Amino acid sequence: MGNQELNLDELHLDLKNPRFAGLSSEREALEKIVVSQGVKLVNLAEDIVTEGMSPAHRMLVMRAPGRGSTGYVVLDGNRRLAALRVLVNPSVLDGMKGVGDLTAQKLRKLAKEFDPSSIQPLDVFVCKNEAEARHWIEAIHTGENDGRGVVGWDGIATARYRGQNASLKVLAFIKAASKLSAEELASLERFPITNLDRLLGSPEVRERLGLTTEGGDLLSDLPQAELLRPLRKIVSDLATKKISVSAIKSKEDRINYVNSLGAALPDLGKRTGLAQPLDRLAAQAQVKSHAVTSSSAKTRSLLDRKTLIPPQSQCALNIADQKLQQMCRELRKLPLETYPVAVAAAFRVFLELSLDHYASENKLASYKVDLPLKQKVEHVATGLQNAGTNKRDLQAFRALASNSNAVLSVDRLHGVIHSRYALPTASELRNGWAEVQVAFTKIWA
Repeated sequence: MGNQELNLDELHLDLKNPRFAGLSSEREALEKIVVSQGVKLVNLAEDIVTEGMSPAHRMLVMRAPGRGSTGYVVLDGNRRLAALRVLVNPSVLDGMKGVGDLTAQKLRKLAKEFDPSSIQPLDVFVCKNEAEARHWIEAIHTGENDGRGVVGWDGIATARYRGQNASLKVLAFIKAASKLSAEELASLERFPITNLDRLLGSPEVRERLGLTTEGGDLLSDLPQAELLRPLRKIVSDLATKKISVSAIKSKEDRINYVNSLGAALPDLGKRTGLAQPLDRLAAQAQVKSHAVTSSSAKTRSLLDRKTLIPPQSQCALNIADQKLQQMCRELRKLPLETYPVAVAAAFRVFLELSLDHYASENKLASYKVDLPLKQKVEHVATGLQNAGTNKRDLQAFRALASNSNAVLSVDRLHGVIHSRYALPTASELRNGWAEVQVAFTKIWA
């Protein structure tokens, strides 16, 4: 058997649904699902109305014995089928005992907004029998099963996917500003991020640590060393489970814990009054680390220059386009110390037009001019690698799309244009170009 498209009226609720016992009719099965699920069914119905059926999770069905060739029993997906039944015909709610008035009201309202043609025909997977479906149903509903089932995300993975998480920015700052051992780095991958979220969510805690929030961003005006000391201590306590969630459950608990840090607490008298986002502080720390560890004479000379792009003798860019020639000349002349914001904004334009040029000249089939800038970077990086550029030489260039803390990353360049707080420094820009220069020389070879 396999994939098949079916209409809603061809599907029947499973009277052997493991959620319930002793079901005698589809009406009873539908009522049990609506009553037991309540607000969860409302949320599912709302998701179907606004987003449609999930393309990642098809219903598993089999032919229904005794119902003719067009009847199918839904072995997995009965909640979705119940939601659809209510959306198509909300009168099925009439006479259902135990369905709350608010639940019924919300479902009826959603039904008015629902267009059945938006989801039909339904893409299902037809199994030969219950035995064939059993393996997949267990994989979906009975846990990880040593990796055979659905392996859920931990807090770190969830926060990374959702993005813009204050605790993730703290961890990125600590990684950038500290020399962590392999064991410490591994502990951060298994880190209880919700506990750190709880601490940072208290204004009193943030104030004692020298942190403020603005528009969802976490900022600080403390010197790096003062800020790093307490944050590293807190992260260590949480990672090693020295402090558990029960110890920071109430606001008073959280304040007491932070006050107990003693000498690890920052000297708030050293605040400068010039608050910077934590992700920018992390990027600055990375730049300092790069400058210290870099040993090649060529890299040192690139770090000593006064402009973003070095002279043609040190950085050969064979640009034929008139506008880009002019932009390159300006980026070779504008002093970074005097015009860091203007240089960063100009580089943002230079970057995208350079990518468009390379894609056009090399006929990259997957590249479209209206793609987001991050995708353009990734497509051109792949094109350069396919053309013979060393993969390792392209790591920093790829990071422009994948690492928001990279000095010249797309996120940071957009921040220069749109954020009130994104103020690049000359040293950041200088180091950023040094890391990606090889890619630009290949683009403009």
